[in-house]
Amino acid sequence: RMSESTQIDEGLYSRQLYVFGHEAQRRMQQSGVLIVGLGGLGVEIAKNVILAGVKAVGLHDSVAVLAKHLGAQFYLKPSDLGKPRAEACRAQLAGLNSYVDVHLAKGDIPKLLESKRYSVVVATEMTVDQQVALNESCRQFGVKFIAADALGLLGAIFVDCGPSHAVSDVDGERPKRGLIQDISGGVVKVAAEARHGLSSGDYITFEEVKGSQGLNGAKAMPIKYKDAFSFTIPEAADGKGGYFQQVKQGTTMKFEPLKSCLASPTIASDMGEGTTLHCLYNALSAFKKETGALPSATSAEHMSRVAKLSEKFASESLQDKKAQIDSKLCSVLARTTGACLGPMAAVIGGIAGQEVLKAVSGKFTPIKQHLYFSAAKCLPPDTAKDLSTYATKGDRYDDYVATFGKAVQEKISKMKLFIVGAGAIGCEMLKNCATMGISTQPPGQIVVTDMDAIERSNLNRQFLFRPKDVGSLKSEAASASVMQINSSLRITPHSHRVGEDSENIYNGAFWNNLDLVITALDNVQARLYLDNRCIYFSKPMFDSGTLGTKGNTQVVLPRLTESYGSSQDPPEESIPLCTLHNFPYKIEHTIQWARDKFGGLFKVAPEEVNSYLTDPNHLEKVAGDATTELKTLELLKASLGGDKPLSFEDCIGWARRTFEDEFHNKILQLITALPPDQVDAEGNPFWTGHKRPPAPLKFSPDDPLHIEFILAAANLRAHVYGLKGSSDRKFVKTEASKVKLSEFQPDKSKKVAKTDEEMKTMMEQELHGLDQKIESLKSSLPKPSSLTGYRLTPLDFEKDDPTNFHIDFVTACSNLRAANYKIKPASKHQTKQIAGKIIPAIATTTALVAGLVCLEVYKLVQEMPIEAYSNTYANLAIAHVTGSEPMPPAKNAVQLKGDKKFEFSLWDRMEVKLGPQATLQQLKDHFEEKYGLEIVMLSYGKALLFSQYGFMAKKKNKVRLKLAMPELVETVAKVKVDRAAAFLMFEAMVTTVEGDDVDIPSVRFWMTPADESC
Repeated sequence: RMSESTQIDEGLYSRQLYVFGHEAQRRMQQSGVLIVGLGGLGVEIAKNVILAGVKAVGLHDSVAVLAKHLGAQFYLKPSDLGKPRAEACRAQLAGLNSYVDVHLAKGDIPKLLESKRYSVVVATEMTVDQQVALNESCRQFGVKFIAADALGLLGAIFVDCGPSHAVSDVDGERPKRGLIQDISGGVVKVAAEARHGLSSGDYITFEEVKGSQGLNGAKAMPIKYKDAFSFTIPEAADGKGGYFQQVKQGTTMKFEPLKSCLASPTIASDMGEGTTLHCLYNALSAFKKETGALPSATSAEHMSRVAKLSEKFASESLQDKKAQIDSKLCSVLARTTGACLGPMAAVIGGIAGQEVLKAVSGKFTPIKQHLYFSAAKCLPPDTAKDLSTYATKGDRYDDYVATFGKAVQEKISKMKLFIVGAGAIGCEMLKNCATMGISTQPPGQIVVTDMDAIERSNLNRQFLFRPKDVGSLKSEAASASVMQINSSLRITPHSHRVGEDSENIYNGAFWNNLDLVITALDNVQARLYLDNRCIYFSKPMFDSGTLGTKGNTQVVLPRLTESYGSSQDPPEESIPLCTLHNFPYKIEHTIQWARDKFGGLFKVAPEEVNSYLTDPNHLEKVAGDATTELKTLELLKASLGGDKPLSFEDCIGWARRTFEDEFHNKILQLITALPPDQVDAEGNPFWTGHKRPPAPLKFSPDDPLHIEFILAAANLRAHVYGLKGSSDRKFVKTEASKVKLSEFQPDKSKKVAKTDEEMKTMMEQELHGLDQKIESLKSSLPKPSSLTGYRLTPLDFEKDDPTNFHIDFVTACSNLRAANYKIKPASKHQTKQIAGKIIPAIATTTALVAGLVCLEVYKLVQEMPIEAYSNTYANLAIAHVTGSEPMPPAKNAVQLKGDKKFEFSLWDRMEVKLGPQATLQQLKDHFEEKYGLEIVMLSYGKALLFSQYGFMAKKKNKVRLKLAMPELVETVAKVKVDRAAAFLMFEAMVTTVEGDDVDIPSVRFWMTPADESC
C-alpha cells in the first residue's frame, strides 16, 4: 500500500498531472516549503505551491498588518490590522488544499532548516545582504533557495538549487515521433509530409525498421541535424520504413551561491534591461541599509540617490567594467519600489511559484540564476513631473496611488468591465481587480458571466472556490468569494453564454457602456465572437490563454491594433475517416474511434429510440436521405430487437458479442479483403508506411483488458436500459465465458475503401437497391404503441466521474483496437486527456497571464500609445518571458470624389449622421454627393434591404427607398429596432461613377439627430 504522501488524487490534480506527470507530483507531495515574508508576493507564491499539492508550507512572518498591505495581500481583511501577517492569512491558505500542512513557522530560520522539514526556502522582502546570509544557511543544510521580490514595477528572482540538481525533463515538450522513409549510410530521411522536429544532441530509438535489425530495440542514440527532413546517427546503418521515437534525456545542473553571482550575474530571459535592473535591485538594498526604508514615491532626492547607487554598483561591483546601465530607468522605477502591487505580485508569484515546484520535483529547467522583470512602460514619460500626485492617505490603495497617482486610481475605481469566464483565469482576474480597486466606485461595475458549474477538478487552480462550492455556478461563487477580498467591489454575476442567443441581454446599450472586455475563455470560437462584438462597438479587449506551462496575452485596441481574429493558429488537423475506420497508426486514432463508439452506442442510439417512441413522424423526418434512414433503422433494430436486454446478464452477452464483432470479425474481414501481401496497382506493398496490417483478437476471459471492456460496456448498456449493473469482475468473467458464438466467415467478395474518396464512392453505390432493405427493417420494428411509456437513458460523455464507466469503456475499447494494430496502448489517465480534449493547466501560469493583463489596464486608463502596450508569450518550463509591441491593423484605401483618399482598417466605419428619419433614398443620395459612390446593394445582418440587380423587383425597391432606415430594417429584417440604440450597422456594396466595384467598411447609421458634418 502506498504511503499517503505518494498517493495521488487524480480527481483533484488531473489537469496539473498532464503538465507535471505522476512522478513529479509524488516528489512534490513529499516536500516542504518555507516561505519567508507574507506580503502580496509571499501570499501569491504560497497560494500557487499549496494548490500544486506540496506536502507542507511553513509561513514565517511576524510583520504587523498595515492598511496598505490589503492592496496586494488578498487574504488580509480590515479586521486583521495590527496582527502578524502570517497568522492573519494562515487559515485562508490552509483552506486551499486539505492535503497540504499549512503551518506557522516561528523562530530563527537556520534552526528551522536544521529540522530537515523543508526542501526549499523562499525569501521575500529581504535585502541582498540578508538573502546572502540565508542562502549560505540553506547551502549548509542542503536546502534549495529562492529569493523573490515585487517592488513596485520591478520584479526580481534568484534561484540556487545547489551544487548538483537533477532535471528529469528540461522543457516538458512532448517527445517527437515520426515515420521513416529510408536510412542510408546512417542518414535518416523522414516521410515527406512531416518535418522531424529534432535538434542535434536529441536522442532517439527505432521501431519496425526493415532491413536493419540492429536498430530496432537498440539503446537510445544521439542524432545530428542535417535538414528539416533528415538527420544522421552514429551507426552507418541502412534500412527502410519504421518509426523513430525521441527519448527525452535528463540533465544535472550546477548552481552557484548568491554571493558568487552578484558581481557576474547570469540573467535569464533578459530583454536588454537585465544588467540595469540587477544594479538597481542591489542599489535598493544599499539604500534601505542607509535609510532603513525603500524610496519614497514623492521624493526626487530618493530617486536621484538610487540612480547614483545603481551607477556605483555597476562601476565598483560588476566584473564587467564596460557594462552600461540606464540611470533614468533606475530613477523612474525607484520611485515605485516602496509599493507592492497586486498584478506585479501575480506575475512574479507565478514565475517564482513555478521555480519552487521545479526545485522540489526536478521537472523543467530552473532559472539560472537571476531573472528580472520591469513594467516601467506602465508609467507615462513625465512620471516625475509632479510628485505630489503620488502622496498617500493611509488606506488600502496607498501603493497604487504611490505608483500611478490619484487621478489614475480614480479612473480605475470607476471602470466598467465585462469579464467573460470565471474559471482559472477569471478567478485570477477578479482577484486582481479586487486588489487594484477596479470598479469600486459608481458608476464602476464588473459584469462577470460563466454558464458552467464548479467541478472538483477545478479546485486545483480556480482558487476562489472551495469544496463546498462544487455544483454551484462559477460566476456566483467567484463573485461572492472576491467580495471577501474587497467588499467595495461592484460586481454582478451572470450565467449566460455569450453569443447570438444572448444579444438581447448583452445588447447595444450594454456594450456602449463598457470600458473594457477581458476574456477568460478556453475556446477560440467564443473569443472570435467577442472579438467581432468589440470591433462592432469599438471596445478594447484583453485576451489571455494558457496551455500547461505556456501562456500568452494579447491586447486589442480600437484603431491602434489588429484584432484577435486578424491572425489565428491553423485549425486542428482532423483524422481522415479512412484512417479512423481501417488504418489507424496512432493511439489518438484508436481513442477517437472508441470515443465515437461510445457516442453511437450509448447516446445516439437511445436518443433515436426515444424519438421513435415519442414522435409519430420520426421515420418520415429521416427518410430524406437513404444513408441516414438506413443507419437510423439499424440502430432502432439493434436497440429494440432481439438484443434488447432484460437483465444484466443480457448486457454482458451483448458486450461479449460486441467484442467479437469489433475486435475479431471486422478485423478478419479487413485482412481478407486486404491481405498482408496486398500490392497496389504499381506492384508496391499496400501495407507500408502508416498503414499497419491488423490482426484479429481472440477473446480470453483471463485477459484483464478483455474483461475491462466487457465490464464497462455491460454496465453502460445496463444504465441506458434502466437495469442494475455490477462491478463484480468474477461474475462478469463467468457470464462472458458462457456466451456461445457461431464462427465468423469473412466475405471474400467484399471490398474495403482505401481512401476517403473511395469510401464516399462506395457509400453512394450502396444506396442503389436499399429500398427493399429499408422496408424490411421498418416492418421488423415493434410498434411504438406496444412500448408505451418505455424510454431509454442517453448518456452524455462525462470524463471526470471515475465511477460511471465512461473512461473505462473508452480506454478498454481504444486499447483493444490498438492491440489489433500493434499500437502502444495508453493509460486511463492519458486516454482521459485525449478523449476529453482536456487542456493541461496549472495555477502558476494562470496567475502570470492574469497579472500581465492587469498591468495593461494601467496603460489603457492613461490612454498610452501603441508602443507602450505589450503582447506577451511565456513558457515557465524554461523560465522564458518575452513581450512584443502589438501589430497595427492592416489598412485599405478607396478613392473618393474630388481625388480624396479614404484609408480605413477593420475598426473604421462610414459614419452617417442624417438622423433617424432619413430614408434609404436619402442615404443613397448622401453617398453619391459626399463620396461619389453609388450604393447598389445594402444589407442588415442576413437581411437584404436593397439591390438594384435583377433579382430584386423594381416595385419592391421603389417602396423601400421611401422608408426611413429604422422602419426599413423592421419591415424587411422582421426585427424590432430599439429607437434608443445609438446606431444601426449596415453592409453596403458600392460602385464608382465609372461603375467599378469598391470595398468600403461597414456603414454606421447613427440614430442621433442629424449632423451635416458627417
